[in-house]
Amino acid sequence: MVTIKDIAKIANISVTTVSRALNDFDDVNINTKHKIQQIAKDLGYFPNRSAQSLAKSQSQTLVIILSGLLRDGGKDNIVYRTLAGMYQYAETVNYEVNLFTTSSAHQKEKSYFNFCREHNIGGAILQGIRLDDLYLEEIVNSSMPCVLIDIDMQGHNVCGVSINNKQASEDAVAHLIKANHRNIGMIAGIKEAYVSIEREKGYICALSKVGIPYRSEWVVPGNFLEDEAYKQVTAILRRYPEITALFCASDMMAIGAYRAIKDLGKKVPEDISIVGFDNIPFSEHISPSLTTIDQDFFLMGHEAAKELLAMIEGKSEEKKIVMTHKLLDRGSVRAI
Repeated sequence: MVTIKDIAKIANISVTTVSRALNDFDDVNINTKHKIQQIAKDLGYFPNRSAQSLAKSQSQTLVIILSGLLRDGGKDNIVYRTLAGMYQYAETVNYEVNLFTTSSAHQKEKSYFNFCREHNIGGAILQGIRLDDLYLEEIVNSSMPCVLIDIDMQGHNVCGVSINNKQASEDAVAHLIKANHRNIGMIAGIKEAYVSIEREKGYICALSKVGIPYRSEWVVPGNFLEDEAYKQVTAILRRYPEITALFCASDMMAIGAYRAIKDLGKKVPEDISIVGFDNIPFSEHISPSLTTIDQDFFLMGHEAAKELLAMIEGKSEEKKIVMTHKLLDRGSVRAI
């Protein structure tokens, strides 16, 4: 692990000066400070005191960094349930939970290293990170413990926590196939999201196993948003009236699909069967209740927090935690 002695040696500056520069003391020349901070960044240095403060101080904290929060994103209750699980675990070990936010735009202005350094973060859970986010490569190569929710990336100090999204989607589409549907469209998520890619793989795999041709024009992006899904479902059902079923990669998009189907003068499941994904609270209370893939975000947050603390304390060698999922068969699928 890189230490301030390594930085001091490369910079040809005393350890004391390096320490004061990294802690942003005013008595260090600004050019010297920038030089030292750049060397630290290049070496992947992160002060041990941050990790120690998480594990030993009286103000013990576990950190979650959320990326890409949207105005309508709270409808699905996913972030809240994840936080609740994280909080529940933190309570059992007398820790607090700190929440920070970022976005793709902010990541262009400030590196992950500097973001964590400014907030004294020695390890974090990250949710909402996309494959095209600048932070992802930094995270994978970072010396700081990191738990990624819903993204499977390998790194020395990285652990991923998620369900098997590919298998879950395959199960969802197989359920429609079992009900004799062959013309099955898909409302996909954000193309840069890892879960979107995996869920589309599951959709394709389920079709392939029974010899149903994959039609790319039957897969449209709903971006995990209700209103966008409404637009896409309206368009695809008008263009391809032979479609009898839709697999929606999130329940919020399934709700948008319900609205679109109703406004087209059709009914769920009499005309169009639907399977969603996530089992958000509202999915059970719409009519008909939504058949969906259930994943336990509360437990996911709990296990992510537990794993983060274990990583900070040097007690874990986990690289991937795969949570369980299940298909909830309700009223939105009709056999034909």
